[in-house]
Amino acid sequence: MKGTAMGSIMDLLQIGGGIVLCAGYVPQIRRIITTRSAHDLSLSMWLSVLAGLMAMEVYAVHLLLTTGTVAVLLTNTVSLLFSVAMVSLILTYGARPAGMRLLPRLAARIVHADAAPAVVLAEVEQAA
Repeated sequence: MKGTAMGSIMDLLQIGGGIVLCAGYVPQIRRIITTRSAHDLSLSMWLSVLAGLMAMEVYAVHLLLTTGTVAVLLTNTVSLLFSVAMVSLILTYGARPAGMRLLPRLAARIVHADAAPAVVLAEVEQAA
């Protein structure tokens, strides 16, 4: 269908869909950079997305070499780059600081008030 009107429409749909999908990464990346936190995001989910996009990239290269279709390669490559950025940001900002991990435990201890202040202080010192 290369060179036909239907082929052009399909290429436009591919590029349009790719732009919409890639635009979805931008707010999440911006939020991670602004808040310097990605601890609520799943690294395993983003690694599976990255693996899937790598497989699709091989297919896109195959399409380019066999049919000359560039649209799939273009949109997939941009998605792949955004996914690499997401995984990098999760690895950089994903771990909670030690104090953030400690707060829920301390809050539970204080609410129950079953621990003496010295015990809670010892937990804080041990966590640091």
